[in-house]
Amino acid sequence: MDGYQRFMEDPKGYWEQRLTPERSLGLGGALVGAKPNSGHYALAEMEAMGVLRVLITQNIDNLHALAGNRNLLEIHGNSQKLRCVDCGSKFPREGFDLSELPPRCPDCGGVIKSDTVMFGEPIPQDVLRRCFEEARRSDCILVVGTSALVHPAAGIPVTVDRKGGKIIEVNITPTELSRFSDVQVIARSGEALPALVEALKRRLG
Repeated sequence: MDGYQRFMEDPKGYWEQRLTPERSLGLGGALVGAKPNSGHYALAEMEAMGVLRVLITQNIDNLHALAGNRNLLEIHGNSQKLRCVDCGSKFPREGFDLSELPPRCPDCGGVIKSDTVMFGEPIPQDVLRRCFEEARRSDCILVVGTSALVHPAAGIPVTVDRKGGKIIEVNITPTELSRFSDVQVIARSGEALPALVEALKRRLG
């Protein structure tokens, strides 16, 4: 539970361990080969239609970006990016110079880590602030595939509700959020979201 503290105490050791062949074949390797599903593509299509203003996600797998979403707020970071712990600048993981460990930020010289938020690491405040700003502006939020238990993300739909907005929940089972939801769809996102896109197309002409 203290991964971030251990990183800060020995960033060089962290990177040396992370770049071993065994680690590269683990979770990171699996995420590299992952592909978006029909639910991801449906959300990207909603953004293209102009009905989805921003997509807030706790996922780190980069699949929303691969599907085509551009206005993304990634609360827990992105496994395919690196981030400077000093200035917060982000860089694509692919092609970044790792010949010297720990790698350094080309902007400020700070230590570079993975963009994903470690245990014990604060969520980047600029991202969190924007999430709640968007929630306060929203008249409707679509909540998909979450237990609604992990804070502070779990507070985002409640913020929309308190401002008089509507909550549409798509989950395979009821959650703690269900009592706040105006519409509840018990289904897999890969089935429900494409159907929602088709309904929106009919309504919008």
